Amino acid sequence: MTEVDIAGVGIWSEQFGNWDEFREVLAGAEVESAGALKPELIPARERRRAPAAVKMAVEVMDQACRMAGIDATDVATVLGSGMGDMQITDYICRTLAEAPRMVSPTKIHNSVHNAATGYWSIATGSHFPANAISAYSNTVAASLLEGAVQAVEEDLPVLVALEELAAPQPFKSVIEVDEPLAMALLLIPKGQAAAPLAGLSLAVRPEAASNPAALHVAGTEFHNNFAAPLLPLLAALAQGEASTSALPLSGGATLELALEFTAAAQTAQA
Repeated sequence: MTEVDIAGVGIWSEQFGNWDEFREVLAGAEVESAGALKPELIPARERRRAPAAVKMAVEVMDQACRMAGIDATDVATVLGSGMGDMQITDYICRTLAEAPRMVSPTKIHNSVHNAATGYWSIATGSHFPANAISAYSNTVAASLLEGAVQAVEEDLPVLVALEELAAPQPFKSVIEVDEPLAMALLLIPKGQAAAPLAGLSLAVRPEAASNPAALHVAGTEFHNNFAAPLLPLLAALAQGEASTSALPLSGGATLELALEFTAAAQTAQA
């Protein structure tokens, strides 16, 4: 079993733009600024050219660091996305088929799976490790396990970001997802955070797990979004409720998650 503390969290969708709005939406309220996506960490010039996948990831990563009060230059990062930037992949394939000489170098530059961690490292000036993971429907479990193990073994804070874009039409034969979603958890070695939001225990079991049901938020179901399996845990975190869940890690392995609240975490939640 691996144990860490959650020191900060970030979240973005077209229905809620940050953690406070997510909590309000869970409580049944409506929010006015839902979906606003302007990650201030990226300079304006680069932000204009950055694709949605980069903006989503950097936005939630910055939110998590700000909540924890930790300098963004001092954290390692793990970015997980099951399908990567499908919008850019679709553009490149279409352009190569119709007018290959017109392919945008900027689009090519932004097409790599670790584009968001590159933007993050440059914007923050961080020299800490930056990993990118793609494990299809197992991406949440693989990314959380990577981040937690790295935090414990390397004794440093690790920022785990998860995101998935809406799929353009050609990709809908592979994954029919209409709602973009991004989330980030800042994981700290157990006992090192002054006021953690909660404790998180992770354990790998040699048995298959079924895919968890999607969570309905503000009347929206994040159907088939490979980042969405983390939503129930974030909902429990937002509501201050201990929870257990199981996520598929591979065809024959399950990642079990246990969310626990200490007295310090309950004070931080309040």
